[in-house]
Amino acid sequence: MRARAVSGLALSVMAGVLGFPSAPVLASGAAQAPVSLVVGLRADAEPDERGADVVDKLEESVDVVGSEPLDAAVAVDVPADQAAEAAAALRADPAVAYVERDHIAGIAATVPNDPSFVSQWGIKRAGVGTAWDTTRGRGGVVVAVVDTGVKAVPDLSGRLLAGYDFVNDDTNAADDQGHGTMTAGVIAAAGNNAVGAAGICWFCKIMPVKVLNSKGYGTYSDIARGIRWAADKGADIINLSLSGTEDSQLLRDAVAYAGGKGAMVLAAAGNLGHSKPHYPAAIPSAIAVGGSTPGDLRYSWSNYGGWVDIAAPGCNLAQGLNGAVSQFCGTSSATPFAAGVAALLASTSPMPTAAMIRSALVSSADKLPGAWVDPSGGRVDAAAALASLRAAQDALVQDEVPPAAAFVTPGGGALVRGTVQVSARVTDNLGIAKVELLANGVVVIVDRSAPYSLPWRTAVRGGTVTLGLRAYDRGGNVTSAARRVVVDNWGPTAKITSGPASGTRNVRKTKYVTAQAADRNGIRRLELLVNGKVVQRSTGTRRTFAVQTWKFGKTLKIRVRAIDRAGNVSNTATRTWYR
Repeated sequence: MRARAVSGLALSVMAGVLGFPSAPVLASGAAQAPVSLVVGLRADAEPDERGADVVDKLEESVDVVGSEPLDAAVAVDVPADQAAEAAAALRADPAVAYVERDHIAGIAATVPNDPSFVSQWGIKRAGVGTAWDTTRGRGGVVVAVVDTGVKAVPDLSGRLLAGYDFVNDDTNAADDQGHGTMTAGVIAAAGNNAVGAAGICWFCKIMPVKVLNSKGYGTYSDIARGIRWAADKGADIINLSLSGTEDSQLLRDAVAYAGGKGAMVLAAAGNLGHSKPHYPAAIPSAIAVGGSTPGDLRYSWSNYGGWVDIAAPGCNLAQGLNGAVSQFCGTSSATPFAAGVAALLASTSPMPTAAMIRSALVSSADKLPGAWVDPSGGRVDAAAALASLRAAQDALVQDEVPPAAAFVTPGGGALVRGTVQVSARVTDNLGIAKVELLANGVVVIVDRSAPYSLPWRTAVRGGTVTLGLRAYDRGGNVTSAARRVVVDNWGPTAKITSGPASGTRNVRKTKYVTAQAADRNGIRRLELLVNGKVVQRSTGTRRTFAVQTWKFGKTLKIRVRAIDRAGNVSNTATRTWYR
């Protein structure tokens, strides 16, 4: 057996990163290290004999530095400048099944260059650095921060989606308190950008939903509306760093609604340091999160008890409204830490369901002393959760077949108004994860279960809108479909052009009323109303109606109603006649 020459392994220490490079670090002018090739052998001879023969034959073409037998293969080291020639010669050998580089793998935890990272003890404690070697998040994963709003601080730049403010009922979900911004930072502050601190899910998107005022308080009704809105807009994870002492069916219904849409809800256990359940965290379908110390003990302020599902590091660094990094402590901080880990899990493929993420998150958690969380849970461990999820995902067939997606209603070019029920036919060999409806490129609602029926509120007064379907299967494959419709929420114009004026007396026999209507998309019909009842109908834009006055009593109230092709209605002014 030939002794294989093994080149030296170089370690690089750059920007605070210790790791194994893919190739040795070379000084200027140094000779290149040999390249190691793995040569797979066909199964028609003894491995040692085949390997030796292959190496002997290869030496006729290139300089072989060393070789080593493997199971059904042989490893061969050749000079770097002869690697391509060696690979070609080996592939031409009928005894060779395959040729590939002998790649290097290493065990290391990703260490970002964010200035405050050295003080982020929770990242290391919860195995997040190791999890980052597998995934640092994905831009398609959306985490809703239902809180005081979110400001676009540098660490969140470019990853804030359009939100909503339920406190002031407008679309400006900016933060006027600071709590929501720091919550979002714990979840998704950009990592390795040399700014601030590192969040858990570097590439995930944040959906800001403001339900708490500038003093940090909000009503259950606004919170419930915020949860439902986030679920409708496609949030994968909903973070609730808020708590109240009273149970509520309204909140239970909202959390259940979000779950039905496929979203996972995590909520803060509360900071009063007692065992009384707080809500919405204590709702069984939500994940209640307590705050743990660097030593995996309970922070004295964290609520506790069997209703608390998991714990997470309770003090984390994040940027505030002024961009400065500071400590953010409480179950309000522990919850986004856990939500960030959940978002990492959601970033994997095949795309996991909320139930799969919850199971992996809870079952893999490190057990805690003191029984202050549910015995089935513990302190979150991101690396272990990923491993647990991967085991479940490996049971699924790897899927490279995209789903099929098509609009059913409305038809192409259809004239629509108000709230439109958009239906779609979406199928896949292994199952659909979610279906998004977009209007002019903006996601308006998400459905995660068949039959796919998505209500769309047409906000524009009129014009052509491009509707889009985006269907994701469990394997992460995406299919899109588009359809243009014409929106018309503007009523037609209508007026009476001739006939007795209002206030006319001694009206006798048959009188005639002429009405005319106009609309950019056409008039469906005109209707004559006498004393509030439709007595005649006509198609077209202009009609003269005959009114037999003796049939309607002493007073007649005359008006004409115009209905356009979209179904919008306008009425003329009423004329009152007296007989």
